[in-house]
Amino acid sequence: MRLGRALAGGLFFRLAALMTLALLPLGMIAIYQTYSVIDEAARLSRVAILARAENAALAERELLQRTNGAAEALSAIALPLSDQPDACNAMMTSFVAEQAAYSFAGLYRPDGQRVCSSGGGQASIANTPIFQRALSRDTPSYGVGRNLDGSDGFELSLTRPIDEAGRAAAYLVLAIPNRLTSSFFTDDWKLEGIRFATINEEGDVLSASEPRSEAGLILPQTSLREDLMARSGETFFAVSNAGEERFFAVSDIIPGQIAVVGSWPAAQAKMATGAGGWVFTLAFPVLMWLAGMVVGVFGLHRLVIRHLSDLRAAMRRYALGEREQAQLELINPPREFAEAQQSFNRMVLILSKAEERREIDLREKTILLREIHHRVKNNLQLIASIMNMQARSARSDEARTVLAQLQRRVRGLAAIHRSLNTNPDVTTVDAAELITALAKEVAAMSLGSDAVVSIETKLETVPLNQDDAVNLSMLVAEALTNAVRYAGEAEDGRRVVQVFFTEEKDGMCRLAIHNALDPQSGLAHEDRHFTSGLGARLIKAFVAQLNGDAKVTETETEFTYEVVFPRSDDTAAAAIAEQKGANDNADLRHTG
Repeated sequence: MRLGRALAGGLFFRLAALMTLALLPLGMIAIYQTYSVIDEAARLSRVAILARAENAALAERELLQRTNGAAEALSAIALPLSDQPDACNAMMTSFVAEQAAYSFAGLYRPDGQRVCSSGGGQASIANTPIFQRALSRDTPSYGVGRNLDGSDGFELSLTRPIDEAGRAAAYLVLAIPNRLTSSFFTDDWKLEGIRFATINEEGDVLSASEPRSEAGLILPQTSLREDLMARSGETFFAVSNAGEERFFAVSDIIPGQIAVVGSWPAAQAKMATGAGGWVFTLAFPVLMWLAGMVVGVFGLHRLVIRHLSDLRAAMRRYALGEREQAQLELINPPREFAEAQQSFNRMVLILSKAEERREIDLREKTILLREIHHRVKNNLQLIASIMNMQARSARSDEARTVLAQLQRRVRGLAAIHRSLNTNPDVTTVDAAELITALAKEVAAMSLGSDAVVSIETKLETVPLNQDDAVNLSMLVAEALTNAVRYAGEAEDGRRVVQVFFTEEKDGMCRLAIHNALDPQSGLAHEDRHFTSGLGARLIKAFVAQLNGDAKVTETETEFTYEVVFPRSDDTAAAAIAEQKGANDNADLRHTG
């Protein structure tokens, strides 16, 4: 039942999906148009945020450009005075005094030794990172270091090479106090959670809206900070060094040398840039699809699914043999299902009549077959009884022996038909039941002799067709009679004959008859080995009919006769068909 409901449910949702598929083009158009609008709005918002970052650093850009121009003009004046220290110091001091934007000006040789300056300061800057960077390039270099005039604090400095005759003859250094560069980023930006920092081409922070010790925390996490210069003109979301997700915008102040990095709170930036707007883009077509699903679900269930479920249930009941409720009755079905209902009911009526006729024919044939087996069994038993009467009236032992052997063989055939008559619905004979019946017959015939022999069996249930069963019964009767005749006493003093029948893994059947021998009996070796007499010829013929191989194993005290033969293919096919029919019925009931 659960499987049926699952199949119906799967069909139900597939049909509903097909109906709503018609809405897919409209949904795709809506998604495309809405996404285009949101994408354009996001692009404009990102451009606006980038312009905001550039605007925040506008004052610093102007200062750095003026500083570069002032350094170029000052270099032209300072180099001729390099051999006049006093005049050069006076000129540098006068320049700084007149320009409030600068805290230091100085001229240094290529070895870092000071030539002149505006306020004394370090006699050598050869080991400072700023000067080392300036030596490695032939362009002006910006950096942050301790105040060059010797006071406490840090300042932004420009180191500009002065060329003469194609080489750097000296270096001019102009310093801007940190208090001036930090003042460019006003508190108005901070109220919005926005942070700014300027960096040089090596990723060093030149100025920031935060204290110097915290300036690096507002930058994005990256293995190489100078990579930020390569992202100039871009906006992106990233995690800052402080561990917060923020929105960053990078813009050049001096191309290739200095850039400004703006950092916005992620939530505020997402609202401004439209990040996450795709959710709203999909909302409308998804709602349309859901509405279509609801309509499809209701309509399909009302018009199709419930009728299909009733039809499936009626087919399952009919397959399980429930003929009383086989007729299908649908409630307000569409015309197509009404026609299907009429056709199904007509089919059920025709098949039911055909099944009744077939059952009558099968019952008649079963009765006839049972009667045939019964009459054959009775006739064989009658023949055996006549032989028994004739044996009792026979005067010679030889005649009685011959009649007894014939009687035994006839009873073996009767055992086959008795097995078939017991269960006429089965076309095979159980080897275990057959051998057990023959063992009882042979044991009963040995009761009148002087030496009582008991027969022990260890048999597996193996289905055989009628031809193999007849040949096996005759073979067992002959070999078992021979074993009973020559059985000797075992160690416990009993006369026992053991019969084994098994089916091997490769489909071969194995029959083994084992008995003890009496070394003092003086029996002929040929008699025990079935090499002479009518019984021996019959045994060889039965083995050949079974397509088997016989083998004799003999010691001084034991004798074993063994036959291995293949089970016929039609027997295996019949057994498989019977098992498959049982499994099919079980599967139908489980599905129901």
